[in-house]
Amino acid sequence: MTGTTNPAFAEKIGKSAESVRRYRAGEREPDQKVMRLIFEVTGELVTPNDWVGVGPRPVPEPAADEVSAS
Repeated sequence: MTGTTNPAFAEKIGKSAESVRRYRAGEREPDQKVMRLIFEVTGELVTPNDWVGVGPRPVPEPAADEVSAS
């Protein structure tokens, strides 16, 4: 996606420029449909594997014994 503005790339995949900015910044992971579009639009240079670990992840709840020990 290098060399393409967020608005230009967003238009190619049917998403907002803000969504593309978040994908690029690692703040959000695209869904499977969007991953496929990105894969196609980039000529297979950006693959679904490139998104592994990207985006917010839930913080695990502490175990019950950890809470009572506090």
